[in-house]
Amino acid sequence: MTTPATTRRAIRPPSGFEDHLCRREAAALLGFASEFKVRQLEKEGRLRPIRGAMGSAWYPRREVEALRPAAARAPSPPAARLRWPDDALIALLREKPRTVVDLVVDAGIPIARAERVYRFWQAHEAPRASTAADTGSEARERRSGERIEHDALVRQLRDADPRIRAAAFERLKAQRR
Repeated sequence: MTTPATTRRAIRPPSGFEDHLCRREAAALLGFASEFKVRQLEKEGRLRPIRGAMGSAWYPRREVEALRPAAARAPSPPAARLRWPDDALIALLREKPRTVVDLVVDAGIPIARAERVYRFWQAHEAPRASTAADTGSEARERRSGERIEHDALVRQLRDADPRIRAAAFERLKAQRR
């Protein structure tokens, strides 16, 4: 057999203070979900309690009601951060080299999401950008033919074979004239 849920008994105010509200009643009147906000108001000095039996706090009804309009216009929690779509995050990664931590800080997104977007970007775009620059691929190339040739000659200057380096050097010299 199950027992019915126990309900909290209403406590009685100290004698002579029947027009006072307990914390729970004050929280309900102000529209707070818990008594914690009422304690904060007490610490801020906006509510002054009268202590009852066993240290219970009782607040004058008129003081609590005076706070009611202020509680209604109290600043709402900060607006949620701008929701970054995945394509905008990938655009951030394209702008300049970033790490997962940079994504978290710059975009204000959770770490797990930053890791997921970063892995996607590495798997699909980061290698393509580096291989296109290394091999001189012209699949989506926007540089002119002269610039591509110049860059290829500069890469040849780093070659291990001295003959290739010398030939590249001579061609670069000829281009400057």
